Amino acid sequence: MHEIAIRMTRRNHNAFVHLLGALESQGFDIGELLITKDLHEILKTKPKLVLYSFFTEEIWNVQEEVKLLKEKTNALLVAGGYHATAMPRHTLRMGFDIAVVGEGEEVIFQLLSALKRNNFRITKELAEIKGLAFYLNGEFVFTGFAKVEDFTRFPPFAESSHFIAPIEISRGCPFGCYYCQTPYAKGFRMRHRPIDQIVKYSRKMKDMRYITPNAFAYGSPGAVLRLDKLEALLKALQPLRKEGRRLFYGTFPSEVRPEFVKPETLELLLKYADNRRLAIGAQSGDDGMLKAMHRLHTTEHVRQAVEYMLEYGIEPVVDFIVGLPNETEESQRKSIEFMEWIMRKGGKVRAHYFMPLPGTPWARCRPSPLSEEMKKFLGRMAAKGYIEGSWGVQIELSKRLQRLIEEFYEESPSYFGRVKEVC
Repeated sequence: MHEIAIRMTRRNHNAFVHLLGALESQGFDIGELLITKDLHEILKTKPKLVLYSFFTEEIWNVQEEVKLLKEKTNALLVAGGYHATAMPRHTLRMGFDIAVVGEGEEVIFQLLSALKRNNFRITKELAEIKGLAFYLNGEFVFTGFAKVEDFTRFPPFAESSHFIAPIEISRGCPFGCYYCQTPYAKGFRMRHRPIDQIVKYSRKMKDMRYITPNAFAYGSPGAVLRLDKLEALLKALQPLRKEGRRLFYGTFPSEVRPEFVKPETLELLLKYADNRRLAIGAQSGDDGMLKAMHRLHTTEHVRQAVEYMLEYGIEPVVDFIVGLPNETEESQRKSIEFMEWIMRKGGKVRAHYFMPLPGTPWARCRPSPLSEEMKKFLGRMAAKGYIEGSWGVQIELSKRLQRLIEEFYEESPSYFGRVKEVC
């Protein structure tokens, strides 16, 4: 009978696959774990411990599951992921017994080992493990933010497991966009998995895909292009392509910053990769809004990136966020005009509605209402199949997130210290 269960889902699959690799590499027998996407299997098994990982947008569904687990089992519940990192007190309020705060590779091994030694009870021993939040004898305990200086010490998946996921080849981001959780949870210094590791583990994939906040920044501190490093990586993967694997680079589940799209990077993509589309983040058609969100690129960077991609026969897939804090009707009109230009050129647009996320400088910022012009434009373009995205659903979700943060706001721990609050 399994004592420990992992509640795997479509959205946390990649994170747990990586953590399984970290656990196994530190000597944990992952054969002890019940790993399932079926909640009913967990309820039937009645483990002593259940592990969760989730985003803030998922908390309402997770709360329903937590309630059911509390009713049907006596399991200790542990949560990790972006929400637990940004709002550990709220995570415990949701019904979890322990929140993992920060990068989880080391803390999860230490936590599971300690809990097994103590028959899955919360004891003062946990206070010695960095990266945990919990209550002990009625007192809130926070042991600090867990950092993993070298995440490449851990394989991207477990050797003994059949679970495979896109490989995280880079971690951290130097740009600090105000709406994004990544730099505040993963750090502002970009860290990279070495090429030999990437090649080794890519052999396990049929389609080679990678996780990185900026695919063309491989090998660099993050804000500059290291073309030699990028080409070395792509070149090293070519023997695997010759064996029949396909290489998808700079597309889902990754993207590329627009200022890194240059003729020389696109030539590498054409030479070494199989995808003929790239995902880039424009986020707004108004330079004032780009500056306000600390995006650190301009609309001209986006325009030039789109022109370059089309010149090289690569389809641009361009992301925009609408309803940004303090966005005026004029700002939205500029975004509409920019989106229209991209579509006329032959590119695709993905539209998203601004959602305040805990652990970011814009966590307490309110979205702006969509102008009538923007509403009509998005609806008309979506009906014609020119615009993708879930902005309609995200409007209601954004309201729920605002209410959540207003009611349960807590100062978020982060990789580097206190998160600057803009609003």
